[in-house]
Amino acid sequence: MLALKILFLCVAPVEAQQENTISIHMNDLPFQQSQIPYPTLCKLVDEYVNKEWNSSILIATDASKGEEGVSLAALNITYNRTLTLKLHPMNSVFIAEGCAILIAIERFIQEADKSYILCSDSLSVLKSLESLHRKSPTISLQIGSAIIRATPRSTAIKLVWVPAHVGITINEQADEAARAARISDVNIYPCISTEDLRKVIFRVQADQGRIQWESTKYFRSFTHLPKTTKTPLLPRRKEILLTRLRTRSLPTKAILFKVGLESSPLCRQCDIVDSNDHLLLSCTVFEQLRNNLRASLGIGALHYNWICTISTFNRRACSAVLLFLQSTNIF
Repeated sequence: MLALKILFLCVAPVEAQQENTISIHMNDLPFQQSQIPYPTLCKLVDEYVNKEWNSSILIATDASKGEEGVSLAALNITYNRTLTLKLHPMNSVFIAEGCAILIAIERFIQEADKSYILCSDSLSVLKSLESLHRKSPTISLQIGSAIIRATPRSTAIKLVWVPAHVGITINEQADEAARAARISDVNIYPCISTEDLRKVIFRVQADQGRIQWESTKYFRSFTHLPKTTKTPLLPRRKEILLTRLRTRSLPTKAILFKVGLESSPLCRQCDIVDSNDHLLLSCTVFEQLRNNLRASLGIGALHYNWICTISTFNRRACSAVLLFLQSTNIF
């Protein structure tokens, strides 16, 4: 059986930013803003790379996971150097992305008079580095420790999130290198993170228990019964909102008036009783929202009783109704 090295390092929690020499950029650069058109995004990334090219050493990392296994790549774009590694297939993409960043820091940050920009498309790894604590993932603690050790070897280290889009040159270079390593014949580095190993152990134990149960004389397979799957529930706040709608107990002016929290039960705009039915079906203030709701549900006319029968398993319809209620800015 292949002996596995377990990634484990006990280090004290470290801050990801120290004396302004270490910084993490996830949403403050122009190309990191949401809803940017694709051509504009590629242009903004290229402009940033060209701007920093002469003053910093540019590094890019990426990881890949598929049927062939798990692999990673770290590229020193400035000096045209590439490091690739193939990991044990039990490792997750998160661990592989973290290992790529760790290797890049340890192997490429060597010149004391240089500043470095390390680009990664793994937002989850960078977020874990932003607020390290003793219960952070092991790979994040190792990266934090490596950054602290690398600080004397550089003038500045920037960790930059780059959206994973086709057409961004540095992303494509790192992705191609990682994919090539995944399907190559290089030996697998026998390591697995403690977090992934724990998941594998739990899964194996569950499978062994199931196999043992199915092999006993007491096991019966009820093939005539449909298989059920666990459906994730809505968040508690949204469940409450839908329940209040079904029971006509949304806190409209009519209900608040009954308990002395409103001076009048009438709708200010329509001058009729502001009931749950009025809010959902006829209030002129929310006519546009009502049109959007009808379009989302694909119906011509709204009926309160029909709305109340929508099942929580119908996620599309529930989302449309919840969007209507939340867009009123009342609840």
